[in-house]
Amino acid sequence: MSRDAAETPLIADPEPGGACGPSRRIVSTRRRWHRLLALLLGSAVFVVDTFTDVRGAIAVLYVLVMLLAADTFSRRGIALLALACAGLTVLSFLTTHGLDADVSATLRFGISLAAIAITGALLLRDQASKQSLMEANTALARSEKRYRSIFEQARISLWEQDFSQVRDLLTTLRQQGVRDLDAYAREHPAFSRDCARRITTLHVNDATAELLRLSSPSQAQGSLERFLPADDPAFLAVLAAMADGRSRFEGRANLITAGGQVVTVLLGISFPDEADEFGRVVVAMTDITQHEQIQQTQLAAQAELARASRAATVGALSASIAHELNQPLGAVVMNAQTCLRWLGKDPPDVEAAMRAAERTARDGRRAAEIVQRTRGQLVRDQRSDEMIDLREVVEETVHLLEAELNAHATRVVTQFAMSVPPIRADRVALQQVLINLMTNGIHAMAEMQAAARELTVSVDGPAAPDAPEVRVAIQDRGGGIPDDVHARLFEPFFTTKRGGMGMGLAICRSTIETYGGRLTARNHEQGGAVFEFALPADQDAAQAS
Repeated sequence: MSRDAAETPLIADPEPGGACGPSRRIVSTRRRWHRLLALLLGSAVFVVDTFTDVRGAIAVLYVLVMLLAADTFSRRGIALLALACAGLTVLSFLTTHGLDADVSATLRFGISLAAIAITGALLLRDQASKQSLMEANTALARSEKRYRSIFEQARISLWEQDFSQVRDLLTTLRQQGVRDLDAYAREHPAFSRDCARRITTLHVNDATAELLRLSSPSQAQGSLERFLPADDPAFLAVLAAMADGRSRFEGRANLITAGGQVVTVLLGISFPDEADEFGRVVVAMTDITQHEQIQQTQLAAQAELARASRAATVGALSASIAHELNQPLGAVVMNAQTCLRWLGKDPPDVEAAMRAAERTARDGRRAAEIVQRTRGQLVRDQRSDEMIDLREVVEETVHLLEAELNAHATRVVTQFAMSVPPIRADRVALQQVLINLMTNGIHAMAEMQAAARELTVSVDGPAAPDAPEVRVAIQDRGGGIPDDVHARLFEPFFTTKRGGMGMGLAICRSTIETYGGRLTARNHEQGGAVFEFALPADQDAAQAS
């Protein structure tokens, strides 16, 4: 017998799990009756088996004694009970038959002992299984308690929601042949709201109640529909992720608070692997409303500065200067405002303010470089050219346009050749060219579906040894360049944009030609426009590569 079993009490606990009150008394009374009946039955079996002439395996009835008393004993008690029943069987056999028992009596004796032994073994195994189950239930209860503690105390918004009904609906649609959920939602305007009604909020934490301006978390329970704006595209994206069988969804979404305000959240959902687990899905949200408002303010200010720039028609050179300075100056202003906001918080967020100040200094230096370059052109000063890897310039430009890309839900795909020789040019000037061309591509896809808004920027090395040049192509998925516009595309003051000035592409071509390159535009065979410029590679670097 193991040490754990040896230290276990003979009588099992009255109620595993700690029952109390009337229930505990009832269980204790029931078990006392079981032990009493087992004692009486065991005594009766011993008397009948020992002192009567009944021929049969009477001792087999000790099995009933063991079954009746099993729930009142621990594993050690069951083992001792089995030994006691076996001992009574042996004692009765020796008293009745002695050593001269016939074959029939011996056979009945053996059957009785075997029945007692087998029953004891089964009861011990059953007791072990019960003990393991109790330990597993205890561990599960502790795990659930830890999970609840983390859930309640987390400072991010956590929701427990039942997605089972909406998952069944999506499964039915897929079985019916629906593959494009966006198209199906456009054909059935009530589809999104119907799905929102099918999602039930089971439980939320205090952070969610604070986010939704609720007096208690229980007020969030029920249908998700009342907190979901009717035109939020993020919800349809969540449904598409479920329909596609993805394990996780992340993105921005909007919610309506109890007071009717719209808040923007960063949403994260982990979908379970098994269908029957969709009845309890955990959704995490982080309030980024203030961050989005700051970005919107920054974009609005940048747009206003761009409008002021387009209004300045004093000539190509002045338009060029205004066009190039708008973005860095707008970024300086917005980053400074962001810094002030972070410092104005209670308590001030010094780290966020420092990052905003660093961005202000960076954009200020970029604006100063633009002014310095323009001044050098006016006084015939030497340009501040340097050796540049165009792949790095493209990555820097994508980072500068991050707010614009997020505002238009546009993805950027970069395709870089493994070996690209450097070029000699002014970094700021090429950044301005890339910003202009990429912004045009973003705006060209504004009317496209969000899933189709993809801007591809590729950088390739020399196509032939006798033509050492580096080529950069910006391809959008918009409507392309109309035939009647193509011939005048690079003319100054020609534009197809409402409120546009028509200087951007003209300045881009002039800048590229200044460095001995060329800028062209064409339509892609798969749709959209491609703007491509080529610049001479550095001769020494090109020969080395």
